[in-house]
Amino acid sequence: MSGKGFGERQPTKIDKLIESAVRYCHQRSPEALDSIFDNLPVKLNQQVLDGTVAALEKDIDSLSWLCGYFASEINSSSDNDKPYHPITSLSKLLITSGMQPLVDFMPYVGCRISILNNEKF
Repeated sequence: MSGKGFGERQPTKIDKLIESAVRYCHQRSPEALDSIFDNLPVKLNQQVLDGTVAALEKDIDSLSWLCGYFASEINSSSDNDKPYHPITSLSKLLITSGMQPLVDFMPYVGCRISILNNEKF
């Protein structure tokens, strides 16, 4: 017997969804993210979102792109070809300035950002 995987934690459904969401962010695929976030209950959506943001913590470009996606700035793959995305750019500026998405600021549907931590801002 090989004992393959013995004693190792097996990935959960949430782990697999987070892995997929991170991959879709790297691929800049809003349609694929829709397939995840549009079909989960709110509680699972929050877990996947939190895990995805945590996994992308060091990838500022993908994390700011995700903020643009959640602010409805990027709805389809063709939106990736536009030269300038104000919400994505502002998110990147906020992140590089030390603010954390979903903690210090929140991308808001309708191409807006809400500042949650005014003191840090």
